[in-house]
Amino acid sequence: MPDMPGGCSGPRRLATLLFLAAMLLAPAAAAQTDNALHGRLELADSGLFSNSDSIEAALGAKDSDEGLANLRLTWEPTWGDLSLQVHALATMEAGPAVALARSEASLLPAPPSTWLNLTATFTGRGEVLGQASIDRLALAYTTPGWVVRVGRQAVTWGSGLVFRPMDLFDPFSPSATDTEWKPGVDMLYVQRLFADGSDVQLIVVPRPARAGGPLTEDASSEALHAQTTLAGHQTTFLIARDHGDWVAGVGVNGALGGATWNVEVVPTVLRSGPTRVSGLANISDAVTVFGRNATLFAEYFHNGFGVADRDLALLTLPPDLAGRLARGQLFNTRRDYLAAGATVELTPLLTASPTLIVDLNDGSLFALAAATYSLSDNLRLVAGAQAPIGPKRSEFGGLPLAPASPVFFAPPAQLYVQLRRYF
Repeated sequence: MPDMPGGCSGPRRLATLLFLAAMLLAPAAAAQTDNALHGRLELADSGLFSNSDSIEAALGAKDSDEGLANLRLTWEPTWGDLSLQVHALATMEAGPAVALARSEASLLPAPPSTWLNLTATFTGRGEVLGQASIDRLALAYTTPGWVVRVGRQAVTWGSGLVFRPMDLFDPFSPSATDTEWKPGVDMLYVQRLFADGSDVQLIVVPRPARAGGPLTEDASSEALHAQTTLAGHQTTFLIARDHGDWVAGVGVNGALGGATWNVEVVPTVLRSGPTRVSGLANISDAVTVFGRNATLFAEYFHNGFGVADRDLALLTLPPDLAGRLARGQLFNTRRDYLAAGATVELTPLLTASPTLIVDLNDGSLFALAAATYSLSDNLRLVAGAQAPIGPKRSEFGGLPLAPASPVFFAPPAQLYVQLRRYF
């Protein structure tokens, strides 16, 4: 999210007043659920390792160590049919990647992901970035048949395990190391619930085309999402107007023996005329491996916006693909991918999660592994590694910035450790 200039802007002032009003009114109302302040404190460190011809090396950050600390405070009281969701987030980052991110942002500048700017940068010089934000601020009215929620919130659609073509609003990257909370988006959310378990969801997401600008139709999104059971299979339907394009979607899941499978088809009709069809198919199963409980999965993803041409450069990507990469709706440049992985319970307190992603168009690989150890009921240690593997001019081996550029862009190899304390 863009930095906020000094002083309180109108949206920030409004959010602050709403937060203070909620804090003042809370003691006077009889909350029916836990009215306490909760949250999570995370301390993390990452070692990043790039090739000598990478953009990181060109900017003086070939190998780097990055420190991160973030604190999320959550308050979610309920009064009868009304409830409030408030999440405040403070983050400090330190390391060469902070300065590098500023440089890389100029290659694929990102438009605002949401309407109101509720982020303040309290330090942002050199290799240090400190920010405070309101990541959730939503008021909800809930009955057995209806949910109406307005404000900053998060929603997740689709059944993807690694890739998420039906999730239009800030989906997680396949390489994300922390997936506990999605970034909040300012929206109106209405859900109609039916007695048979079906539901219909309506979402309206207003956005400006540029930070500080007016709301525009071509930057905003409206979506209708429905799920029901047809012929014994849970079936999902999506129709959306997203950043000026029309998006449809159909998803079906079912059982195969003891396994669960999902299929999604997501066509997008671009404003410029052509239609891009993305889709995925996955299967997962809970099994026992050497006496350990495990979940195995495999997923195929077709990226309708991807490029099959091997002579690919970052600055010559098709505009519809570059736009989705900049907005964080897509994270891959090629067309066809296969991912496979597992979550294995090594002990009751320790789980391991290896994953391998294969670019089927150029043969490059991205290997990920993570382990989570529960130190206590409220303390968790997470450690992991990520390794891109492939030749130059492949997606994970490194794409040139321009066709004849000697500088390449690829995800760096990474080792990381995170300590999370919940309260």
